[in-house]
Order: sequence, then C-alpha cells, then structure tokens
Amino acid sequence: MMSLSSGSTASPVLLVELGTTKITSIDILYKIAVEKAYGNATINETGALVSLINDVFEMEVGRIFGITATPEEIAAFCKHVDETTKAPEILAQVKRIFKDDQSAYERLYVTPKIINQKLRAWYSRDVELHKDERNVIEKAYHLVHSGKTSERAAHACSLIYSKIEYKIKSDTMPQSLDGYFPESSGPLNEPMQAIVDSISEGEIYKNIVEDDNSYKVIRLVQKDSTQYTVETITKTKRPFMDWFQEQATQISIRLLDAELKAKIIEEYSHVWWVRELSKE
Repeated sequence: MMSLSSGSTASPVLLVELGTTKITSIDILYKIAVEKAYGNATINETGALVSLINDVFEMEVGRIFGITATPEEIAAFCKHVDETTKAPEILAQVKRIFKDDQSAYERLYVTPKIINQKLRAWYSRDVELHKDERNVIEKAYHLVHSGKTSERAAHACSLIYSKIEYKIKSDTMPQSLDGYFPESSGPLNEPMQAIVDSISEGEIYKNIVEDDNSYKVIRLVQKDSTQYTVETITKTKRPFMDWFQEQATQISIRLLDAELKAKIIEEYSHVWWVRELSKE
C-alpha cells in the first residue's frame, strides 16, 4: 500500500459507500498514520478500514436522528483539545499528518469523537426511547409509596432489588481501624451522597433517579456516623449497542474492493456489521 506522502497527492480510490458517506483510500492512509501516532504499530489497512466504518456508522445513525457535529461544536472541540490535551506531542504529530487538510482533520479525527459523545448522551436521556422502562419504574415508585416494601415492589414489577451498605470514612480516622469497615461496601459517589443526605431514615427519595443506564427508586434504611444502608429498585435501560445495531443494520453498506472485503470478513468476523456483510 502506498504511503501517505505519495497517496495524498494521488487520486483517491473509492472503497466504501456507507449511507451518505464515502470512504476512500486516502482516508485509510490518514487513519493508519493517526493510529501509529498513538502507538498502534500493528495497524494495517483492514484494521483502519474497520475503524473508519465503525465511526461512519455512528455518524450515519446520528444523522437519521438529527445529531450532527455543527461547525461551532467542531471549533469548540478543537480549541478545547488544543488547550487541555495531556499528550501535546501526539496531538502535534496528528496535526502534522493532516498538514493543511483541515477538512480531513475535522472529518476523520474530530467529528467522530463529537458524535460518539453526542449520540450516546442523546440516547441515554431520550424519554421516548425509554418510555417502557420509565413506565415500569413509575409503577414500582407508586407501589412503595402505597406501603409495599421495596423488595416486594421490585418483585411485583420484575425489577432488581438491592440493599447496599455504603461506608463513611473520616479523613482523620486512624489507619488501624480500616479493617473494621466491611470490605463489600464502598464510598458513595457524589450524586448518591446528595440524595441520602437529603432524606431521613425510612424515607423514599422524592424523585425517580435517572442516570445514563438506569432508573432507580431509592429508600434510605439507616444511617449513622459510619455508614448508610440504602435500598434501591432498579430498571436498566435498553443497552445502547442493542438499539444502535438495530438502527445501523438499516443503513446500506457496499465494500467495493473485493480483496479488502474478503480480508475483513476473515479477520473481523466478531464485529456485528461484518457478520451481516458475510451473509451477502
């Protein structure tokens, strides 16, 4: 395969048509060079193409739902990376790879990172996509408020019941007392700390608690100077990848290089879209 220095001046060869996006031989050269800048010395053209296709699938699914990287977001992301990167040497090397091809830098390096974050954030909090899970947890919430125990409410709704002890460890506590804290308990994260601090023993938190992966009903069982005991009823959301693959399989993909296609099917049979490709 030709090098980037020679390939960047040659006419790009169209290799993949995926939805509205085309992937060329030049894109692969850029991807290989960037991966090597990050220390991936074994990257080859098939691995680079698989990675590019993964990125494009996310961008194409995002486009269906109106999730794109705006010029303002791209400019803000570039500025943020320039100012906060912990690996300035690698970033400088990446920029040297693209040289004056700002469009390719934004399209292949910046935009996939933005879409990866935006698409997952949108999915995790979209009310319509998770309405069934929300309806079930609301039923459990009403059951515990009507007098059922958390465990019985969870069982009635086929949800997950947990009773967890969270330790409270003082910064001034002697190290010799560490062993007296149960090994199974851990520190509270900040959102949970704020919740349990706002309610009394036996009280149910006033709202259903939502995070990226689940809905929870929370009840504080007990708290003292050393630990909290918390009951939770949990309904997990549908995993992002289950939903994503369902959407992505509706997007057309054509690999125009028969040799590359055969290599990908042979080497990447564990990748979901490659399995679909091998059925053709």
